[in-house]
Amino acid sequence: MVQQAATSGGLSQDEVETYQREGYLVPRFRFSGADLSRLQQLMANLVNDNPQLLDQPIPGPHIPGSGVQGLKVGPGWAHFAMHPAIVDMIEQIVGPDIILWGTTMFYKRALAGPETPWHRDGAYWPIKPLATTSVWIAVTESTRDNGCLRFIAGSHASRRLGRHVETERTGLGFHRSVPEQEIDPTRIRDIELEPGQMVIFDVYGIHGASPNRGTKARAGYSLRFMPSTSHYEHEAAEDRDAPGNAHHTRPLILVRGVDRCGKNDFRRGHPAVAA
Repeated sequence: MVQQAATSGGLSQDEVETYQREGYLVPRFRFSGADLSRLQQLMANLVNDNPQLLDQPIPGPHIPGSGVQGLKVGPGWAHFAMHPAIVDMIEQIVGPDIILWGTTMFYKRALAGPETPWHRDGAYWPIKPLATTSVWIAVTESTRDNGCLRFIAGSHASRRLGRHVETERTGLGFHRSVPEQEIDPTRIRDIELEPGQMVIFDVYGIHGASPNRGTKARAGYSLRFMPSTSHYEHEAAEDRDAPGNAHHTRPLILVRGVDRCGKNDFRRGHPAVAA
């Protein structure tokens, strides 16, 4: 378990209110300079070393040796996953006791990356009570052309997961999605980001992404945080077969505060502990 002290900065009151109202937020904070260059180099190394994993979720680069994909990865990702400025922002949303329960690298190849259908993340995750805030960091430019994230503004407000149905359409990253008739086209927001910018969003918010039709790859590093009042139930994880998910293997890290739930397993998924 790793804990980090609070730092100055964080979200403005307007930013917090935007997140609460819309279910997502592009904060003023961003990575730039040496940090951005370092993140982009980590991404380039990951892509070069794991070409078979592109166009699918690549979980756990922050803990080398975790997961079931046989990911080839070096150190450095944890610097961004547990960056104090990010944890400060998350604290303003979920409170002072925070668990990082996963990270995922998403890389959509130019002219080839698949569509991400409309979905709510919570439909897949074994967390009770369900409460998670995600941070998606743009490692490359993320535009409409190369498949930026899209949100249905305010769709988090019902605090329901709603229906997810199977679809046989081709060109999808996965095949469970919110039915099209439940999508309000007037509420669709395309979130274009420059490298180093990020979007923070709620677990109940409907989101997706178009296929990458552009000439540039689109890469993003996603961080998953939950309040420690929730329980990550490894044994309740349903999606165990898809290597890009394998939620029963996710290592938990207490990044701030204490484990209020008292039932979270901080040993599962950590290779050094398992050894």
